[in-house]
Amino acid sequence: MAGSLSDVNIGKDATDCQAAFNAGTIALAETAPSTGTGANSAMLTAIANRIDFGDDSGDYPKDGECDDPDFVGSAMAAEPMDNNRLGDATDCRTAFLAGTVSLKGSAAQPVGFDYGSDTSAYANDGECDDWRFTGSSMSKKLFSEDVMADATDCRTLEQAGAISIKRVYQPDYASNGPYDSSGIDFGDNSSTYANDNLCDDPRFEGPGTAVTLLDGDRLADADDCRTAYEAGTVDLREGQG
Repeated sequence: MAGSLSDVNIGKDATDCQAAFNAGTIALAETAPSTGTGANSAMLTAIANRIDFGDDSGDYPKDGECDDPDFVGSAMAAEPMDNNRLGDATDCRTAFLAGTVSLKGSAAQPVGFDYGSDTSAYANDGECDDWRFTGSSMSKKLFSEDVMADATDCRTLEQAGAISIKRVYQPDYASNGPYDSSGIDFGDNSSTYANDNLCDDPRFEGPGTAVTLLDGDRLADADDCRTAYEAGTVDLREGQG
């Protein structure tokens, strides 16, 4: 960490902080202060605006205690339960802003899946056109421009159980790495696009692949794809294992 930290940099040093977090050289604080008197209000507000507190659908909303088990601190309920996760937003946000709860370290990973927007030409047609999902209600033809662009359809169908988020796109997948790649034949580095830090082998999918994948690059981008697979940013497509 820098020797001197300023509130103005909250949310503005993503690359450095993510790299350091992934390397294990920094971590989010796990223990909340016992009272809110020493907390900086502007800092807590800035952080709170980046947290998905959920809603008030839990068993004990608005009772003055935070019942979401992803938090820790003096304002927590005595026995927070899993079924109240993302279900006590008002209490937990209030306590967070007061400095009497904070996110646990395990909750410091991305806290929610970003469905995107409805900017796709095929939005709201009853099918999911975002290739980050899989299932019976997916559109037959999927295009890169529809990724994160069919939010309502994909969210509705996922909540109905008709589709699911592919594991490589799930918020906590990369953070649970590294993954064992010893059983995969990655081929060689004969691709024109080898060693460009993107996996160009069309057997793989995920945020670590190139946008355009060509059959000619199958088994031809070994180093990039191995690195991305172990980091959890690509996964073998179904049937390619």
